[in-house]
Amino acid sequence: TDIVNNTMQLENQNIYCEKELTYDIGAYVGTVYLSIVAFLVLTGTLLYTFQPALSGANIPPSKQSSLSSILQCFSLQTSFKALTNTTTKPGQILCLNGIRVLSINWVVLGHCYLVFVNLAADKIYIVNTLIPRRNNPLIFNGYPSVDTFFTLSGFLVAYLLLKQLAKSKGNLPVMHWFAYYVHRYVRLTPPYLLVILVEGFLLRQWVKGPFVEAATDKLYKPCRQYWWTNLLYINNLVPWKGDQICNYESRYLSNEMQFYIIAPIFILLLFRSPLLGVFWNFLVMSVSVIIAGVTTFNYKLGPAGYATLNRDDWWLLYIRPWIRITPYIIGILGGWCYWLHGKEIKDRAQRLPEWKKIVVAAPCWVLTCVVQWAEVFGLYDNIKLANLEQTAPSMVDSVTYQTFARIAWSLALMVQVYLCQSGLGGFINSLLSWRGWLVFTRL
Repeated sequence: TDIVNNTMQLENQNIYCEKELTYDIGAYVGTVYLSIVAFLVLTGTLLYTFQPALSGANIPPSKQSSLSSILQCFSLQTSFKALTNTTTKPGQILCLNGIRVLSINWVVLGHCYLVFVNLAADKIYIVNTLIPRRNNPLIFNGYPSVDTFFTLSGFLVAYLLLKQLAKSKGNLPVMHWFAYYVHRYVRLTPPYLLVILVEGFLLRQWVKGPFVEAATDKLYKPCRQYWWTNLLYINNLVPWKGDQICNYESRYLSNEMQFYIIAPIFILLLFRSPLLGVFWNFLVMSVSVIIAGVTTFNYKLGPAGYATLNRDDWWLLYIRPWIRITPYIIGILGGWCYWLHGKEIKDRAQRLPEWKKIVVAAPCWVLTCVVQWAEVFGLYDNIKLANLEQTAPSMVDSVTYQTFARIAWSLALMVQVYLCQSGLGGFINSLLSWRGWLVFTRL
C-alpha cells in the first residue's frame, strides 16, 4: 500500500502546463546547420541527376570541377551507393561487422526500454511486470554491450597501426600522426554536433505532449551550459557529475576518443619493446581494475546500475575513463597478438583434420559463451532483490564483479574473434561475417 501511495501521489514538480518556447542561440544554430545540410544534399542530388544531361555526356568525377565533385559527395545517390556497397577486401576481419550490429541493437533495445522506465507514470507495472522476467538482465544489465565496442576499437586501432608501423619500419612521418588525430575528429564531429543541436536545443521546439518538458529539460539544460565539452570530447570529465552531461549517451564517444588519443603510447611500446609494452599495458589495466573495486566499495555500489541501491553515484563507475579503459587495453593486446601470430594460428588451424577442429573449437565456444551468459544473466537475482525488496547486493559480490567482469567479457570476445578468423568459427563465423552486415555497420 505504501508503494502504491508513494507512486501515485502527485507533486507539483510532476505537473506541467504547455507554454510557448522562444528560440535561443542553440536553436538558431541548429536550424542553420540543418538548412546547410539540406541545401548540400539537395544541390548534390540535382547535380548528380542532371549534370550528364546538361553536359551532354557522362563526365567521370576526376574530370569534373572540384566544386561539382564535392557537392556530389552529398547527393542521395552517392550516399546510397556507399551505404549499400558490400564489396570486401582481402584481409578484412568480417566477423567484426556482425558483432557490431548485434551489439548496437542491444544498446538501442536497452535504451528504448529505459526511456520508458524513466518516464512511465505507472511504476507499479514496471516493478511487477518487467523486473521478475528471467530475461530482464538483457535490459537492466546491458553494460557489456558497450565493453564490446571498446574491445573491438582497441583491437582494430592496434592491428591497423602495427601494420603501418611495420611497413614504415617504425618511422611513420609526422603528417601521418597529424592525419591520425585530425581525421578522427573531422569524421566524428559533424554528425555528433548535429545530434547535440537537435537533441539539446531543437527537440523541445518540435515535440508536444505531457512528458515533453520533463524529458527535454533534462536534455536542454545540460547542453545549454556544457555543449562545448562534447566538442572537446571531455564530457565524461566536465561536468564532474554524470547527471549534468549534455547528451548523456555520448560519454562513450568521449571515452573512446581519449583512448584513441593515448593508444599510440601503448602500441608503440609493444612494437619497439614488447616486454616493456606488455608490462605497461598490464600495469594500466591493473590500476584500472583496482580503482573500480575501491570505488565500488567506498560508495557501496552494486554490480550493475539496476542492481544497486545507490544509483546516484553509479556514474562514478560508468563514465570515467580510468575505469572503462580495461576492455580497450585487452583489445590492444588482442590486436598486437593477432598482428604477430594471426596468420600462423590460422595456418595451423587449417591443417588440423576436421575432428580435431571440433575438439579444439567446441570447448572454446562453450566456455566463452558461458562466461558471457553468466556476466549478463548472473545478476538476475541482484536486480530482482534491489528493485523488489530494496536489498543491497553483497559487497563481496559487487567488488568481485566490478573488478573482473570487464576483463572476462573482453577476453571471451577476443577468443571468439580469433576462432572466427582461424577458421574455427563454423556457422557462427558464417553468420557474423555475412556481407549484408556491412550496410548496417555503416548506419
